[in-house]
Amino acid sequence: MTGVELVLAIVKILIVLLFLLNMAAIATWADRRQGAMVQDRVGPNRAVVYLPSMLVRGIVLLPPTVLGALAALTATRELSLPAAGDTMVIGAQLAVLVAWFNLLVFCGLARRSGPINAAEEALAAVDPRGIFYGGVAAHVVVFLVTQAVPLSSAPLAARVACGLLAALLFASGVYAASRVPEGKVPLRLLGTLHAAADAIKMIWKEDFIPKNADRLLHSLAPLLAMFPALVTFAVIPFGDKLCFGDNGDGIFGFSDLPLLKNTVDQALACNGHVVSLQIADLNVGILYLFAMGGTGVIGAALAGWASDNKFSLLGGLRAASQMVSYEVAMGLSIVGLLIIYSSVRLGDMVQWQVQHAWGIFVQPFAFFLFITALAAETKRIPFDQPEGESEIVAGYFVEYSGMKFGMFMTGEYVELITSSALLVTLFFGGYHLPFLDRDGINVVIGQTTLFQYKMTHLAVSALYVVAFFGKTILMSWVQVFFRWTLPRFRYDQVMRLGWTKLLPLAIGNMMLTGILVLAVDAAPAGLRDGLQVAADISQVVLAVGGFAAVVAVIAGLLEPVERNRFLHSTAARFAAAAGGTKASPQQA
Repeated sequence: MTGVELVLAIVKILIVLLFLLNMAAIATWADRRQGAMVQDRVGPNRAVVYLPSMLVRGIVLLPPTVLGALAALTATRELSLPAAGDTMVIGAQLAVLVAWFNLLVFCGLARRSGPINAAEEALAAVDPRGIFYGGVAAHVVVFLVTQAVPLSSAPLAARVACGLLAALLFASGVYAASRVPEGKVPLRLLGTLHAAADAIKMIWKEDFIPKNADRLLHSLAPLLAMFPALVTFAVIPFGDKLCFGDNGDGIFGFSDLPLLKNTVDQALACNGHVVSLQIADLNVGILYLFAMGGTGVIGAALAGWASDNKFSLLGGLRAASQMVSYEVAMGLSIVGLLIIYSSVRLGDMVQWQVQHAWGIFVQPFAFFLFITALAAETKRIPFDQPEGESEIVAGYFVEYSGMKFGMFMTGEYVELITSSALLVTLFFGGYHLPFLDRDGINVVIGQTTLFQYKMTHLAVSALYVVAFFGKTILMSWVQVFFRWTLPRFRYDQVMRLGWTKLLPLAIGNMMLTGILVLAVDAAPAGLRDGLQVAADISQVVLAVGGFAAVVAVIAGLLEPVERNRFLHSTAARFAAAAGGTKASPQQA
């Protein structure tokens, strides 16, 4: 391993760790927020930091100023014709995005805090959904206009687009800073500061160990519970391979990093150096993931036994038996996928989905089996019997406090994020987006090419990384949503479900998949071509459905909310029949 490979490995590890730990904190907040919504109480919004108005203005102004400076710097650079074309398209689209997003933000501020000038008064009267729909239409129009610009005029158009983007960023930053009120400004960040406050609190809390507990094992258990959740992410690819050129010495060094290829073909024929956006591309792939994930049971079992508490012991026994039981069903549920993908490398699995169809289309039944077993393996509701508060107080970590308890909780949420990343990799194409290939956008149905748009290697790679982390966040939200929508099973029901339902169904799915794969392999070429066309159509369904879903969700979030207070009870009906309630000075 050369020095640059070591540095890149450290960078990839830091990216994964920062994502996991930050998402664990955000998932904690989301859990509490949904709990507050279900129970109709104040959510995790109590943690607040009061900052001087000048400091807040600086914080608000800094990001748009830095981004605007980068856009202005790009506008002054000399670019080749292909690079200028890409810069023109990206700059124009970002300018449209900044324009309608800032209009939405200022519209919301004017509606919530009241307008401060005539422009905001007019903006407050506009339906936010109209701004969003106008922005979507503007994206389409601007894309068509940029495609009509001749390549010889691309450098000038790129300068105009980047200059406009810089002006919009500077203007929005200055105006947003001017909206900050005088005095101390409360900063809550939607309650996300609560997770940071909890972490600081747990660091300083007393580390209690029961008198007759095994001190070594009691301290070791949280580490063993958290370690597998972190290291299992090492084999999950969060992006495609990068192709760097060579400076002539044949050795991958730091001087080769600026030589990232401008474009690559779909086969990634790289005559230089290839870097995988994956910490460890092991040939055992998913087997390593199951092997490391299975060691998590040791932490729960040790915590239960070493605490010298009967409730802890019961929780440890429950956790051990439940995790071992559902590991069997979880492993067998994806054997059908392994048969289809013909590999245990997670990178090869993603590439199969890129070339054919996402795993959710070829193994939909396996998806439901796997996500059920995964929820039981991570011990989340409705499978949280090892820590069932109504039965055994807090289960195997009832005798833990301070940061040791924090490590158990962090490990649970890191498992949530890692399991979501695994679901995305196996069933939802990993980092892939519909029709986005290594050389750009290629809308192809069968042998017919409907649309092509070539993109740079860096742009495609960046979109892949954003797509992977975005899918993982979405899948994490789905799993968090389970917590507040499903009731807890009894422990005997959990064990019965794993051994008498999931296990036979997983075996049946495995056998049926094997038969179908043999039948397809023996089928004539026409049938296989038809299946490929069906796979291409599934990409169309994903692209259209995904775009429609995003538009519908954003439009739903932007729908104005009208709050009308009313009385709805038997007493209210009787009071209305008697002529209504009578106000008095003593009325609350």
